[in-house]
Amino acid sequence: MTSNIDNVEEKVQSLHHGTLKITLYIVVLAVSLFLVNFLFGWASCEEIPPYLQPYSGAILFIHPYLVYIEAVLLFILGYFVIKAISGIVYTYMRRATDHPTAATVRTITRISGIAILLSLMTSVFNVNPAAALTVGSFGGLVVGFATQKILSNVVAGVFLLLSRPFTYGDTVTVSGHTGKVKGIKLMRLVLESEDGSKEILIPSGTVVEQIIQKKRPPVTAKPIKTILTLDPPSNSVTIGSTIIFTGKLMETTAKPVANKAIKILERDVGGDDLLASGNTESNGSFSIKWTAKKKDRWDNTAEIYAKFEGDDVNRHSASKQYTIVLKS
Repeated sequence: MTSNIDNVEEKVQSLHHGTLKITLYIVVLAVSLFLVNFLFGWASCEEIPPYLQPYSGAILFIHPYLVYIEAVLLFILGYFVIKAISGIVYTYMRRATDHPTAATVRTITRISGIAILLSLMTSVFNVNPAAALTVGSFGGLVVGFATQKILSNVVAGVFLLLSRPFTYGDTVTVSGHTGKVKGIKLMRLVLESEDGSKEILIPSGTVVEQIIQKKRPPVTAKPIKTILTLDPPSNSVTIGSTIIFTGKLMETTAKPVANKAIKILERDVGGDDLLASGNTESNGSFSIKWTAKKKDRWDNTAEIYAKFEGDDVNRHSASKQYTIVLKS
């Protein structure tokens, strides 16, 4: 439990660190582009401010190469931003999948980011928007074709993790393979064969497209609720006389419960005392004899009730309590 908590805290810290790095890189990029343009963005000596006139020779020399300097800054710091973003993606993916899958998604993110970065760099060279869009589209097309199968499995894996059509331990049949679900990964479903001799790896995309047969677990019958009634006994009896307690044990569906042990008990602070017991008949009724006697020499009353302990088929139940006065 402690290791899991530490792992979560470590990932949260990694995410915060990655976000801070991205923010820092963007700020550094913005400041660098501003300073480069401010220092070397003057096309003629007349445009250069007086405080920069001593350096006019160097400024006019570097000015023609300003666009290349901006492109290099954009590419270097942009790459660091993409690297930090792919690191955050990797950290998120590791919550739901293994290292190889998370590393693959990280690589795809990095390639996609570089394609976007190249399309942004076209604006530095004053390329028209149509050309920039063409570069970005081409880069996206290349990445899409190269990773089409991987991305389809990743999307299918996310769908399986969210929808949960089955869970660990379920026995399922997919693409003609039957086994117990051992793992639900982002890229694949891991089944253990019925004889336990091998693992079956099925791509997530295939699982989503196929008909899944899920074996139902055996239904365990729950004990049926019962109702125990005790017919009201006499309010007072003479000690030594015989009393017959009668009543019925029924299911909540009004079906009689036969051949079940019924106890007649006297409620007591130190623990209920057993007075007599008997079994129910085929119609659920019972008739139990008791010879009246005092269980407590200082108490002339008996708080009587009937109880069924319950079993695998029927739930326990107890009757209403009655008070009987015991006379000498």
